[in-house]
Amino acid sequence: MEKLLVMTTMAACVFGACGAASEKRVAEIAATLPARPTAEGACAADRAAWGRLAATKEGAAAVKAAEERLGQPVPDAPDAKYLEFTQNGNRRNYEADLSRRLSNFKTLLKAECLEAKGRFLPKLVAYVDAICAMKSWTLPAHDGSLSCFKGTPHVDLVSSAISLDLAFCSAWLGDALPAATRAKILSEVDRRTFQPHLRHARGQEKIPGHWWFHGGNNWNSVCNANVVRAALMLVEDRTLRAEFVALAEESVPYALAGYTADGYCSEGMGYWNYGYGHHLEMGLALRAATQGAVDLFADAKTKRVMEYAYGFQIQHGLSPHFADGGGNPSPLYLALGRQVWPDLVDSSALKVPLLAGDPAQFALRAFGQEPAPTEPTRDILPIRSWFPDAQVLVSRVYHPARTLSFGVAMKGGHNNELHNHNDVGSYTVMLDACEMAGDPGGEVYTRRTFSGRRYESKVLNSYGHPVPVIGGKLQPAGRKAAAKVLTSAFSPDKDVLVLDCTAAYASVVPALVSLVRTFEFDRTADRFTVTDKVAFKAPTTFEVPVITYRTWKKDADGLHFVFDKSAGVRKMEMSVAASAPLTFSVEDIENPGRATARRLSFRFAESVTSATLATTYATH
Repeated sequence: MEKLLVMTTMAACVFGACGAASEKRVAEIAATLPARPTAEGACAADRAAWGRLAATKEGAAAVKAAEERLGQPVPDAPDAKYLEFTQNGNRRNYEADLSRRLSNFKTLLKAECLEAKGRFLPKLVAYVDAICAMKSWTLPAHDGSLSCFKGTPHVDLVSSAISLDLAFCSAWLGDALPAATRAKILSEVDRRTFQPHLRHARGQEKIPGHWWFHGGNNWNSVCNANVVRAALMLVEDRTLRAEFVALAEESVPYALAGYTADGYCSEGMGYWNYGYGHHLEMGLALRAATQGAVDLFADAKTKRVMEYAYGFQIQHGLSPHFADGGGNPSPLYLALGRQVWPDLVDSSALKVPLLAGDPAQFALRAFGQEPAPTEPTRDILPIRSWFPDAQVLVSRVYHPARTLSFGVAMKGGHNNELHNHNDVGSYTVMLDACEMAGDPGGEVYTRRTFSGRRYESKVLNSYGHPVPVIGGKLQPAGRKAAAKVLTSAFSPDKDVLVLDCTAAYASVVPALVSLVRTFEFDRTADRFTVTDKVAFKAPTTFEVPVITYRTWKKDADGLHFVFDKSAGVRKMEMSVAASAPLTFSVEDIENPGRATARRLSFRFAESVTSATLATTYATH
């Protein structure tokens, strides 16, 4: 507590000095906050609130899951595994151990609040002791210099999340926890999270690990949400709590700037779940804590970013795996979105159990905040979703006799996007809820992934994407490697997107005059065609690959293929037509820890000065 009092007395002398948060704004926010820190949702002592949840099947299952952990030791998270990342680049071993430890802790916390008999308290105290004894709460991949490990903490995705989990434990259980345990939580969260965050955000100290405060990717929303919500539940001084909120207000615009004006998330759907999901959590928590005075959803762009989750589905619940952040929209976050935009309703969101997720999620849903169910408005996707600023088009076709059907996603963009892949001109083809061909998605992260060697990976560079290789050269990284939209012509029968992709190769292929890629999605024929037209100053090699995870068969002419999902499911026919003879080859694109994709390569047998190559996908 002494350290928190020190920070409180410092607050007045730094307001205005760094311009991060004005005294006036802090005072305005303070006037809306409760006098004392308040638990989100309901304290465990509120038996009416928790008793209702305990009486459900979900509640009973949660208690049973915690019972299974009572007789188990606290999972180890050894220093030796933490150090593996700096020694050999492996981040998975330590992260797996840490994940088990934190997951068990949250399971036990949920059960104790549901039951409130003290059965789980000794084990919870043991977990708190183990967590607080860890040298670092930061992931080793985010602690390359080992400064956190050596005792100088900074805030990252996981250290901030641990702080929030501990804040829930202290706030929900209150005096049921031993006083020493509550003091330990407060002291460690203060030392590891609140103090470094305030020093950096106030401008007192530039902490390299806090680049996210002015960053435009998922880190901004995740770290801000976790820090602010923990402060609202732990920090006694109301003015200091208000400062945490005011600093978040200063930082949030940088996060929103990371989305294109049309709401597109270039990190991918998985990172939308993570990043914008935390933005939803923070916004809802602040709206409740300040009686609506702080509204992070007032900016019209926030709804466009929310709608991305619907528009970036090729078929219901299924999105293309562009960039690192592969995955599908989380029904849990679609459910949270209903509290802000009740007109955005998905049936999957209506089915999410109230106790789903971690305390950070169900605290915002399980205690009367959830709106009454309404008729779903977003179960039937439109025939297209167009993100003009991102140059991403999703086209779909539905047949009345089938609930599943045919759809594609196409992208232009550039090679300096967030969690970037060098993938200008990439696409994904989906048939009856199965990805048949297209973009391979991301890789299991290692030290190389976020280093100068990132694009040695065939999954992240353009070699493993369904885009050309020209003169033996791949697309370079950087903003200049970009597409230009020449045509975007859409109708009920057909969508045509024409991209000038010349700039994606111009810096590495001096002989290139032009490369135009045309996507045509014909709903009347269940057909998708990708046509490349290229011209050079001198004869140059030209190759176009197809990437697939499916089994496939090739006809005798080598230009017609059938991709198969499984018995009894429709197949996809793929054919290639070219202006000159082609050679064909097959290569596995290894992706350790994930499925192996196959690269079917079509290359002109001789160098060309101009050529056309068309790849067509049709239902079979």
